[in-house]
Order: sequence, then structure tokens, then C-alpha cells
Amino acid sequence: MIPEVKKILYATDLSESSRMTLSWAMALADKLKAKLIMLNVIEDVSSSPSVQVYFSEQEWNQLKKRVNNEAVDIMKERLKEFCEEAKAAIPQCKYGADEIIVRRGNPVEKILLVAEEQQCGIIVMGSLGAGGLTDAIMGSTARRVLRRSKIPVFVIPVKR
Repeated sequence: MIPEVKKILYATDLSESSRMTLSWAMALADKLKAKLIMLNVIEDVSSSPSVQVYFSEQEWNQLKKRVNNEAVDIMKERLKEFCEEAKAAIPQCKYGADEIIVRRGNPVEKILLVAEEQQCGIIVMGSLGAGGLTDAIMGSTARRVLRRSKIPVFVIPVKR
């Protein structure tokens, strides 16, 4: 018996190849009558010593916070556009994202955290799957999520 899945987490880096992965996530959400949550993880602004010397510590922290907040807003807007583009490219799919989340930090950690917070039943993500020795040594975000996740992870192979 397949457990009931009420929410699906679709983790994306917004690469061109991730459009196919989104179509799989949308189709799966449609079939399972589940909510689709889109997630993108961005890293915080780094502390560049060459720029930081011109600001006090307080000014630097305020600047980093403002830049990070603006990056989150821009990414949320881009995720909405990305979802609409994917829906337009797949006319039979009338399903879109129910919620868009942008987090800052380590992608693996944030994907797993959001899946738990949102009580998702499945994580859907793409993997370039370089194959061979490179893939075995380097690993990927999808591989690390797959190893650590407590819920099923659907990894869709994508091409560059």
C-alpha cells in the first residue's frame, strides 16, 4: 500500500535542465493530489575583506542582511516565472507550485529541513549524473539528500 502524500518538495537550482524535473514534480503532485512546494537555496553574501574594510561591523552586517533579503525576493520572483514557463511549455499540465520557499545556507541541510518543517512526503530533485568515477568521488546535492533523507527522494536524471 502506498502511503498518502499530501505535500511534495521540489528542490531546484533554476538551471535550464531543471525544467524537466519541475514537469515531473508537477505531474506527480497532480496525480497524487498533493501540494507542490518549490524550494531554492542560496548562499549568504560572503565576507569579502577587500570590500568589508570600508564599513564598520554594524554597517557591514546591515549591508549583508539587505543584500541577502533582496536576493531572496529576486529568487522568489524568478521561481514564480520559472513555474509559469514550465506550465506554458507543458499544456496538459495545469498544475503549479502551491508555495515558493527560498532559504539561505547549505543546500542539503536546507532541503532536508524544509521537507521536515513542511511535512513533505516526497522530495523531487534533478541530478546531472555525470557518471563514472567523477560522480562516485564528487557526489552531488541529490546524492547527499538521498543518503540522509527520511522520506522518499525522486531523483530525475537531467542533461546539461
